[in-house]
Amino acid sequence: MTLQKLKIMTSVSKNIGSNIFREKPLILLPILMAAAIGGLIGILDVKWALVATMVPLIALFFGKIILSPGFGVFTALVASFVVLGVSRYIAYPWGLSVDIILVIGWIGLLFHKIQDRDWSPFFNDIVWWSIVWYGYIILELVNPEMPGTSAWAYAMRGVGFYQLLGFTLAFAFLRHYRYMKQFVNIILGLSVLGAIWGLKQQFLGLDAAEEYWLWEEGHAKEHVLHGVLRVFSFYSDAGQFGASQAMVALMCGILFVGPFSWKNKLIYALVGGITLVGFLYSGTRGAAAVLLGGAVLYLFLSKNTKILFAGLILLGIAYYGLKHTYALHSFQPVARLRTALDVNNPSLQARLRNQQTFSQYLSTRPFGGGIGSSAYWGERFNPNSLLARTPTDSYYVRIWVETGLVGICLHLLMLGYFLGKGCGIVWHLKDPALRYRAMALLAAFFGILVASYGNQVYSQFPTGIIMAIAIPLICLSPMYDEMIAKEKEAELT
Repeated sequence: MTLQKLKIMTSVSKNIGSNIFREKPLILLPILMAAAIGGLIGILDVKWALVATMVPLIALFFGKIILSPGFGVFTALVASFVVLGVSRYIAYPWGLSVDIILVIGWIGLLFHKIQDRDWSPFFNDIVWWSIVWYGYIILELVNPEMPGTSAWAYAMRGVGFYQLLGFTLAFAFLRHYRYMKQFVNIILGLSVLGAIWGLKQQFLGLDAAEEYWLWEEGHAKEHVLHGVLRVFSFYSDAGQFGASQAMVALMCGILFVGPFSWKNKLIYALVGGITLVGFLYSGTRGAAAVLLGGAVLYLFLSKNTKILFAGLILLGIAYYGLKHTYALHSFQPVARLRTALDVNNPSLQARLRNQQTFSQYLSTRPFGGGIGSSAYWGERFNPNSLLARTPTDSYYVRIWVETGLVGICLHLLMLGYFLGKGCGIVWHLKDPALRYRAMALLAAFFGILVASYGNQVYSQFPTGIIMAIAIPLICLSPMYDEMIAKEKEAELT
């Protein structure tokens, strides 16, 4: 090879390389990142070096969410189940990971919508309701009773922020009927894991991290009653665990009688049975309202008079057995569930007294005491205040206390609108399988609404994230219905 040819080849190689980096500068990113990580590993200790090696994986994960925000929606759903359990083993505010995932998903949403300029998924009444409600939450920043912006920033997430992000992401990216099935399957799978972990706590005992959380961090008062453990699994507490397990048991009961194969029916029966046991061992009396409320709604939406009357008779028998007999009273979960029907129950009387205290306080405060003034965040940021010292217990009482009469009326109107619209949609769906999945989600939504009177269920993980996805999926069901009908028509031609 002559010297002149070698010079020509070298020149061409340089030109090609420079053109690649000039036209595709992103190729430089992994090279620079690898060099930076290599340098950090050389100068940092082992712990931080391991953290540095995770940076590329985290970057790829976030990039995946930006490219596929729908993936981010389901990732946030999975995270909402496990993050609070993980925090018992690794002290870190893991709950913020759900916020990060949803916010990054929203960044991806903006990129997608700027590119395709199709903003039509957001022009619907459900999204506008969530915007109005979140707007009211923002206006609470000027409430003179508000305990501070930090309390507001933490507390507003569960009562409005997740709903707004979840609604918009779901309406924009879950626009195929397969997402309904995937969503239901993820909930059922994670709930089974939760039930198994809870049964491990019941029959094999708690591990060291759970013992520390229970006794050292002061949760034994709510979770050990008369020497009996209220199982909490990897959820935030036994109340949330019980309500979530009851919700899934309800969904499986509805799906079991739906138009599905016997293989699927067997799966629904197994999952329903396991989660029903999980609900019983949680000792959460108020979660029974999930089953009762959801079952009643399903019976009316079933369009079957025989099922309606048979279901009402069974519910009546169950109520009579709990209220007027001592059947299965030796089984502690049933005995505790029976106390929920006692109007003289000390817990109920204490809640009524607390509500009288709140009523007097709010009589001159139509906009409430401010977001974050009560419950957990009130105890953290303003522990000496009346609202922080007085338990709210109920989700609706908390909304009433923090946003006032104006806020609770607006909030109930919004939730009632979601329920009414959902009933109208489910009633008119034609595809049987789609209708039963939508009916199961709507019954779960109503059951959670009923149970939220006794506990703060609606705003907590994972229920809050589940509802932020379930409501859009129900509202997208007419579009799914048309899609399925067109596919069936195409198969016949």
